[in-house]
Amino acid sequence: MQPDRGMIANITGVLACRESDIRKFQRIREGLTNSSFSFEAGEKKYVYRHPGEGTEAIISRVHEKKALELAKSIGADPTFIHMDEKSGWKLSAFVEGIRMPSYDSTEDSRRVLDVMKKLHEKKLSVDWSFLPWEEAVKIESLLREGKGGIADPGFESLKERVEKCYRKCEGDGIEMRFCHCDTYAPNWMLTETETILIDWEYAGNADPGCDIGTYIMDSMWEVPEAERFIEMYCGEHMTETQRFHYLAYAAILSYYWYVWALYRESCGADTGESLHNWRVMAKRYSDYLTESQRL
Repeated sequence: MQPDRGMIANITGVLACRESDIRKFQRIREGLTNSSFSFEAGEKKYVYRHPGEGTEAIISRVHEKKALELAKSIGADPTFIHMDEKSGWKLSAFVEGIRMPSYDSTEDSRRVLDVMKKLHEKKLSVDWSFLPWEEAVKIESLLREGKGGIADPGFESLKERVEKCYRKCEGDGIEMRFCHCDTYAPNWMLTETETILIDWEYAGNADPGCDIGTYIMDSMWEVPEAERFIEMYCGEHMTETQRFHYLAYAAILSYYWYVWALYRESCGADTGESLHNWRVMAKRYSDYLTESQRL
């Protein structure tokens, strides 16, 4: 791909190089929120991230920049170089020889859980929070007030069941932590020696279930597989409260991302099969918990 003049000016400004020093542009990712490309400048390779249209209504770039700086300081994302908090473009170091984790690999699950646990155990804190249920309610309002409503005939029933799961988690003793909140496989970069977590757009003080639940959501696991993942995180003395809590957050996060996808589609984005998959997972886990727990 060929970046526009504004992107080139951003790059030369941060790297203090000439336009002629920049070469070998290549699109590497067209995500649901942003698009990115790699390029070379001098002896190094970089990644430029450009935010998608409409994301400014649901993402604080000021918060994202602070989260990226914190993530880099603790070694969770050593790739971060610079971000413009007004427009949302970001520059990162390119990492060679990476792969995403496989949802079928127990070893990969252990690697990503190790990073999640270390992040949560540091007990870091910022001055904002990510609250997926409340955020989903806000996005629903955007859809109903300015985007023509919601066509899904089963939406209210789904929302009711997810809310029951959320209400049962309130006050159960699991404390907020600084979390990434978007831990699906494409945001992990695994090498032979490193496990790197990138894209901190949704990070903030949050329930650790946001990190556990997002990974479960994207895996499309059935409940028994999710329970094994949760036990790996909690340890062999996992309580029934922890089991319910993290399964519930698989439903809550799936519902959040489903509502988010409805909004992005209303802005003209194509979320592909993700919209369908997130609804499936929200229903799978909220149905299971409301029926098994008689909520």
